[in-house]
Amino acid sequence: MKWIKKLFGKKEDSSEERGLKEINFEDLPSWLDAVSQKISSRVEKDVSGLVKELEVSLLALKESNSRLAEAKVEGDFDVRAVKRAKSNRENVTKQVATLTDKIRVQDSRDFRVLESFYGASTQSLNTCLEHMNQSFKYTRGVFPEESKEVSESLASLGKVFNELGEVIRVNKREMDAIEAAHSNMNKVQGLSASITAEEIELESRNRRVQALKAETSEASQALEDFRKGPVWQSLQNLQTELNASREKLRKAETGLSSLVLPLSGHLSRIKKLHESSRYTLKPEVKKQLDICLEAPVHVNPSFFPELQIIFEDNALDMQTQKKEKALLQVKSAISNFPERKKEYLEALKEFEAKKSELESSNTGKLVELEHKESELLSRVRSLEEDIDDSEKKLTSLREELEYQKKKLLSNLSLIDSDLRVNFPSPVSGGQHEFS
Repeated sequence: MKWIKKLFGKKEDSSEERGLKEINFEDLPSWLDAVSQKISSRVEKDVSGLVKELEVSLLALKESNSRLAEAKVEGDFDVRAVKRAKSNRENVTKQVATLTDKIRVQDSRDFRVLESFYGASTQSLNTCLEHMNQSFKYTRGVFPEESKEVSESLASLGKVFNELGEVIRVNKREMDAIEAAHSNMNKVQGLSASITAEEIELESRNRRVQALKAETSEASQALEDFRKGPVWQSLQNLQTELNASREKLRKAETGLSSLVLPLSGHLSRIKKLHESSRYTLKPEVKKQLDICLEAPVHVNPSFFPELQIIFEDNALDMQTQKKEKALLQVKSAISNFPERKKEYLEALKEFEAKKSELESSNTGKLVELEHKESELLSRVRSLEEDIDDSEKKLTSLREELEYQKKKLLSNLSLIDSDLRVNFPSPVSGGQHEFS
């Protein structure tokens, strides 16, 4: 077929040239299980013979260890050397017995079980050799043949474990990659589901915010129409009139207070003299003096003639110049206060009337419309914040999905570098190829 394509100038598909294999993402679990089963079968085949060798080696080690434990001293040795050899022989046989007790040949041929068995057994073997090494030097001198058998049995056991370790080492990378790929797939599926759910929620929020904006626009238009209508214009006119009457009242109050303000220093001095019993005021005069100091607009005009009498009283002990000035000021108050008080009361009456008229007006519709617009605007802002959060969350989820997808592809490449995975949307929106 290839030579026909070359003859007619047809270019081969790049995946065909490279021998790439395609697989859909949803088919990966079964493919990984098949690869795992293939590796397990290969491991079981390689290990079956080693397990038999291991059983033989363990039995041989137990027998040689028993012979060492029961060996008699043969030959002419120094008494101290014999004693030392026997003492150290006990440690050697104890360590070997502990080792053979710990190594339990596994019936299971599961890769992870074998890997765990290999790790624990080799650790026990190394511990045994480490703990018996020094003792073995003394034991070997007095029990050479038996010690040699134990040494050869340990060497044979170590050889079997080395071969088992090689089987595990050769297959471990693929088995680790298969496990990691399963984990990556679960994460990719979980992230894809989360993205789909978040996209649905985001779409729903966008629809809701558009509907709310339309409702807000209608509410704003209703408020604008109301403000252009006769009711609003009437309210505005009343408000303008109220502001004018308020300003009129303020000016009247200022004019009234300006008559009393120049006298405040003298009034305060008179009050202190009275309180220190150095000058006596009639109760009603004292009451009006306090009012004059605190709220001069409420003072009784009859207070000022009484104040003139007080200023003219020599018992007050005022300087002539200050007394004359104070008398001029109080006479001005006597002349002008009644008229300005009348102006103030008229302005106050007008202000209260305008205020009452505005308060009694039907402002409920305005308040209702303003409240509705404000509430809708608040809901729009809140929903827009939720939309912003959703978009940020989606960005984060998509970045994490891409990261997990790359990790998955990387692990799959360790298993089969010619594999190409077709990811469904929205996982990637396309194919990913190993090169």
